[in-house]
Amino acid sequence: MSIRVGLDRSALDSSFKEHATRGIGRYVSALERELPEQASGRVKVGFFDHTLFQSDTMADKVIDYMQAGKMTLRQQLLYPYRLKARTSDFDILHFPAHMDAPSWPVKSYILTVLDLIPMILKDMYEPKHSNKRFQLARWLELQAIRNASLILAISECTARDVHEIIGVPYERILVTPLGVGRSYFDAELIDDEQVLRQRYGIPASRKVVLYVGGIDPRKNASGLVESFAHLVGSCREKGKELPLLLMVGKIHNDEQFPVLVNVIRKYGLEQDVVMPGFVPEGDLLQLYKLSSVFCFLSLYEGFGLPPLEAMATGTPVVSSDRSAMPEVLGDSACMVDPEDARLVARKLEHILEDQSYAAELSAKGKRQAARFTWENTGKLTFAGYEKAAGFADLG
Repeated sequence: MSIRVGLDRSALDSSFKEHATRGIGRYVSALERELPEQASGRVKVGFFDHTLFQSDTMADKVIDYMQAGKMTLRQQLLYPYRLKARTSDFDILHFPAHMDAPSWPVKSYILTVLDLIPMILKDMYEPKHSNKRFQLARWLELQAIRNASLILAISECTARDVHEIIGVPYERILVTPLGVGRSYFDAELIDDEQVLRQRYGIPASRKVVLYVGGIDPRKNASGLVESFAHLVGSCREKGKELPLLLMVGKIHNDEQFPVLVNVIRKYGLEQDVVMPGFVPEGDLLQLYKLSSVFCFLSLYEGFGLPPLEAMATGTPVVSSDRSAMPEVLGDSACMVDPEDARLVARKLEHILEDQSYAAELSAKGKRQAARFTWENTGKLTFAGYEKAAGFADLG
């Protein structure tokens, strides 16, 4: 008898939340590619997505008239019933993001927990005024995690959080680290460097400090700008060519963007920070190769994929020393206190000025990144499927 596991691939649909252009999109894409290779006679893998549950019933029309909470109502009221009716081909479901699963089970399911940031950084994410919707959303996420047959945690750090904060026993948790795509290791400057610089408004002679990611509060974008301001000040005092901060990501419509702009203005860096928005992967890989250093000062990460991908390209990395970053990056990045702006500036300047140190970080980084492959993620995930199906005891 074989067991069929259905993987929710909704994250690959650009109309579903904003997963497709983020780390979760790369994660689901890799699972979709790798898992069929692991399928055995005992466990088969299939796929489903949110479009399977779209309907035009009276219940849908009532929810459409609601002023707020439409997504929550659909996910928690309509979705479970439709899951049960329309995934009858699957014995077990896998939701690759804990915020996308229904909070009460219609059948056995596996849940990937990416992080517990709203619970860990409560002061940063809780609304300033009492918000019942926010509290309800967090409670529903907790229920989804507690009701899962098996938790896949993307790092030991996340596994520890799930155990210590929510109380899930370790025997129901399996660590399945993320991976780095082959394209990052193969990254090269294909275009003429000056053409690439002109395309993204980067002056010809300026060394680039690169950041890739979002700007929600935990990403500490303001701290990054402050650190860069100290770096610029030091270079100016010493009569050195000023570096440039390149912040890549779909951030212009983020509610934190005005805050970021104000910080840039506060330090007089309007001519020293370039924010091109979303960049296609082909160009992004070239920008990694163009950059002298990658700086990532996040206050909390469930894994920390951006600095690991930077390492894979050979770009030296300065990274926060918190949460999962030490676990993932090891001693192959320059680890710093992300809230010590002057220290960060000194480390960045060291890399920009010391070519041998930069080369050492580059070489160590590529070796460290090579330890994390999507193939291994697929194998560990499939082992989780076998465990959930009762074919293996990995606890």
